[in-house]
Formats: sequence, C-alpha cells, structure tokens
Amino acid sequence: MRLKNLSLNTKFTLSIIFIILIFCIIFSFLLYYHLKQKVIEDANEKTRIILTQIDALGNYVKEELRPAIFQLLEETGRKDKFIVEGMSTTHVRLSVMKRFNNKIGYYTYKRVSTEPINPEHLADKIHREFIEYFNKNRDKDFWSGIKRIDNQDILIMAKPVITEKSCLLCHGKRQDCPEALLKLFPRDKDFKWKEGDIMGIEAVYLPIATTLSEIKGIAISTFMFGLVSLVFLFITLQGTFWNFVIKPLKKLSTLFKGIVEGTEPLNQKIEVKTNDEIGELIYSFNQMAKFLYEAQEATKKYAETLRTIFEGITDPLALVDPDCQVEMTNHAYRVWLKEERAAVFHNPCNLEKIENNTISPQLLLKKVIETKKPLSEYWEGKDGNYYFIHIYPIFNNEKEVTKLVYYVKDVTERKKIEEQMRITEKLAAIGQLSAGLAHEINNPLGGIKLCFNNLISTEMDEETKKEHIKLINQGLTKIQEIIKQLLDFSKQTELIKTSVSINDLIENVLRLTEYLISKKGIQVVKKFENIPQILLDQNKIEQVFLNIILNAIQAMDGQERILTIETTMKNNKCQISFSDTGPGIPLEIMEKIFDPFFTTKPVGQGTGLGLSVSKSIVEQHNGKIYVRSTDKGTTFTVELPGNL
Repeated sequence: MRLKNLSLNTKFTLSIIFIILIFCIIFSFLLYYHLKQKVIEDANEKTRIILTQIDALGNYVKEELRPAIFQLLEETGRKDKFIVEGMSTTHVRLSVMKRFNNKIGYYTYKRVSTEPINPEHLADKIHREFIEYFNKNRDKDFWSGIKRIDNQDILIMAKPVITEKSCLLCHGKRQDCPEALLKLFPRDKDFKWKEGDIMGIEAVYLPIATTLSEIKGIAISTFMFGLVSLVFLFITLQGTFWNFVIKPLKKLSTLFKGIVEGTEPLNQKIEVKTNDEIGELIYSFNQMAKFLYEAQEATKKYAETLRTIFEGITDPLALVDPDCQVEMTNHAYRVWLKEERAAVFHNPCNLEKIENNTISPQLLLKKVIETKKPLSEYWEGKDGNYYFIHIYPIFNNEKEVTKLVYYVKDVTERKKIEEQMRITEKLAAIGQLSAGLAHEINNPLGGIKLCFNNLISTEMDEETKKEHIKLINQGLTKIQEIIKQLLDFSKQTELIKTSVSINDLIENVLRLTEYLISKKGIQVVKKFENIPQILLDQNKIEQVFLNIILNAIQAMDGQERILTIETTMKNNKCQISFSDTGPGIPLEIMEKIFDPFFTTKPVGQGTGLGLSVSKSIVEQHNGKIYVRSTDKGTTFTVELPGNL
C-alpha cells in the first residue's frame, strides 16, 4: 500500500515509530562508539605506561647494570663470561613482564627481531609487518591500534627497536661477541646491523574482545530501555494527539466524504468546542459549507436557466467528440435524430477515412479538428434541403481539440427566398443592360439584313455569295453568343464551385457592361495581379461584380469618370476592389446599404436588393464585403478565400 493512501493517524504513527527507532539506534550507536573509544584510550594509556616502564628498565640495564657487570667480570678475570639474566635487555624485559603478568594476566609483551640472537625471539608475520611499517615511516615512534588475531580483537601498541652502538657488541660481528653468549646461542655468521637500523619491535598486547562485548551489551540494553521508554511516551502522545487532532479531523473527513457521496447535506454546521487551530478549522469549514451551499443553489438555478435556454433553442445544438459521438443534445437535435435528418450525426465515424472530395458534416468536423479554427458552411443534404452548419472547437490544456460544439440550421426556405431575390436582381440588372444588349444585337442584325437583301436583289458571282453567307453566319454566331451569355447570367443555379481565374471573370463582366461604360465615357483602369485560380461559383460571383459595377456606373455623373478595378492576394485572401469617382455614399445611410429593398434610386430604377444579394453570395463563399466612401468616390472590396 502506498504511503499517500494511508490515513493521517497511520502516517503519524508510522512516522513517530520510525523516528523513535532511528533515534534509539543512533543514540545506542553513539554510546557504543563513545564507550569503545574511551576503552581504547584507557587501554592505549595503560599500554603506553607499560612500554615506558619496560623501556626505562631496558635503558637501566643497558646504561648501568650491563656496564657494571662487564666491569666486574673484567676485574675478576672472567672477561669472556656473559650473564644473560643481568646483561640482556630483552631477557630482563621479558622476565619482568612475565612476573608482571603473574599479577595481571591479560597483558602480553613481546620483543622480537628478524635476526635475533635467541631463535625464540624470531619475528612472525604480524611483527614483520610492523617492522616494515616502521622502516617505511621512520618518523613514527610507535603504532597503536586493534588487530584481529585468532578471531579475537587485540589492542596492540608497538615501537621500533633501534640499533645502537652498544647493541653491536652482541648483535654485530661474531668475533666481537662474548664467547659465553656464543656458547649459549651459537651462530656461524655475523649480523649485518648498523647503527640506526630497525632491529625489531617490542609490543604490548591487550585483548579487548570481552570489554567490547560488554560495551555492546550496554549499548543494546540502553537501546532497549530507550525504546521502551520512548514507546511509552509515544503511546501517551498518541492518545493526546488522537483526542485533540485526529478525532475532530476524522469527524470532518467523514462529513466531507458524506457530502461528496451525497449522503450528507451541505448546509449543516459542526459545533466549535475549542478556540485552537482545530476550532478555527471547524469554523472555517462551517463558513465554507455555507458558501458552498449558497453557490450550489445558485449554480442549480443558473444550470436550470441554461438548460432551459439550451433546450429552448429551436435549431439543433449538440456537443460531439472527434469520433462524431454525440455527448449532449438539445430537444431540436433529438427531434432531427428521430426524423433521420441528414445534417445530424447518427453513428460514430472514423474521420481518417473521410474522403475530401464530397462535402459532408463529417468532413467539416475533420477540417475544424485539423485547422483548430471555427467553421461555418452551407451544405445541401441528400434530402434536398439546405443547411447552415457551424462548428466550434473546444481545446484541452495541450491545445488539442477534444470536443466540438455542433450547430445546424435548416435554411432551405431562406435559400429559396435568397434565390428569388437573386433572380429579381438579375432581371433588374438585365433591364439596365437592355440598351447595351439591344445595341450589341442590332449591329450584327443590320449586317445580316443587308447581306440577305443583297443576295436576293443583286446578281453576284459565287465567290461574292460565299462571302455574304460567311458574314451572315458570323453575325448570327455573335448574336447567339450574346444570347447564351445573357441566359447563363439569368438562369437559376445552385452553388456550384469550380476553379476560376478571378481576372478572367472580371473581364467577362466588363464585356457585359461595355456598352454602358462607353456610353457614359467612363475610363476603366485595371490593376490586376497574377492571382492563382480559386474555388467559387462563377455565375454568382459574376452577379456580385455586375451589381457593384452597375452601381459605380450610375454613381459617376461628374467630369472625371474613372472606374478602377484592382486584384491582390494577401494572407491567402483574394481581394477585389472597385473604386469609382462618384460623390460617395452619405454617412447617414452607410449602415443601410446592405439592407434588403433599401435604395436611393428613383422608383422603377432599382429593386434595393443588389448589395443585399451580393453580401449574401459573398458570405456563402465564406468571404466578406467592405465599403469605404468619401466625397471623392466609393470603394467596394470583395474578399474571398484563396485556397482551392
């Protein structure tokens, strides 16, 4: 079980137990370490005293007793004699320490060498290590520490035995050694010691394993006593902590849990019995519960209001996920589901498999997820109805689309009305173009009539007849093209987008208005950029441009009559501007020019639908139309998406 899943009381208990255990362990370890160091210090001091005493005894033998015995032996004519018991410092030291250990039996004294006179004093492996240590560290006077020998911890203090001049008498050349000593310890070679060499070591051994065991026992006893004492103290503190902290907190926790699970009401109050921090916490809880209750009631009221508004929206509205699964719907959306309308989602979908060649609600959903931008689009369903679809993305913290607001509106009737308005406006435009069209048709008709009369009334050769017939055919072809262009413009069409050159489209419209432009003496200035082809309904956009150009022609009655048409591409938007040199649009009517049936023309000269229809067509293409006007002229700008 993870620590974060435990209760506060359990965490507190485990923490205190852990702290007590660590404290007892650290305290016991420090006590053991302190006592051990104290024992070692005392033992070092005692062994140092013993070594000092032994060293003093050796110096006495070497400096006083041995010279006196040598003198006595010489005076008595026993010069070759050697009394080991009084003249050998090693023998004297070992003998004294042997008697010392008879009284105090836990000290061991050794004086050894790598080449001793007495083979019993030959250095073993441990002592050779000491000799090697002192040879490498000539500045060290002694070594003190603990070594484990025969599975026992032994405190050892060792010091080097330095070769002195007086030592070379017995430990030098064989010829200088007393005969009595050679008889006692025979040898057939000379020692190679020189003055200042480390001949061996002397060391005092003190077993301390028992003492250390006693110290461990003391440390363990202290640990157990401290642990029991602290546990008793902990139990006392735990009871106090439970009564003053855990108990009221548990009550608060139970109440919180009940509120979350819905088994306890939010508008309740806990009695405050103390003025301490817990009392302040309970008081704060009471205040919070009060505010939350009031907020909850207000939220319920607001939620109900929002729900009423949401359900009362007459158009379908839903919250969907990227898999077309509907999570929330209003009443209108559910009605459309029952009616199996084409514009709502009936089943989940896989957007990755949606093809881009056919517009559908699923494809629009896919575009919003990919572009991460809201989208509004008109769509004709399989049921023959027209729908306006708006999709708004909802993002998470990583800026990923996780939900989408889906709004759809049946605009079939509106589309029919708009189409009728467009037809009406087209007919009005045709009326304005009638004089020009009549002129365009009468010219080739006059030529046809003249050629036809010549064929009937005049004798001519075959070549001349063929030339007249050719001219008649050319005239008829021109009339046919004019009629076809007029029919294409006036017929009712759905929104059919094709790839179109915007500059060529403007040229087509200018050809329709060529007669009116020339009749009024208007100069056309074209500033065309090389615009890539864009996707649009050619017939409907031609109607927009024609409405704007006709308005510009009618507006220019002054001396300077210039119509400037400019095409540009900015930020993947195609902008087409039409600027005239008329008197401009008064400020007081600027906001009304796009309203249906609003016109400033005399009765019978305008329907008031031109700009309204144009605005509707542009917006249907997800574009915008702007107007800017001064007393020196007016500029209409049409902005269309530049993506194919």
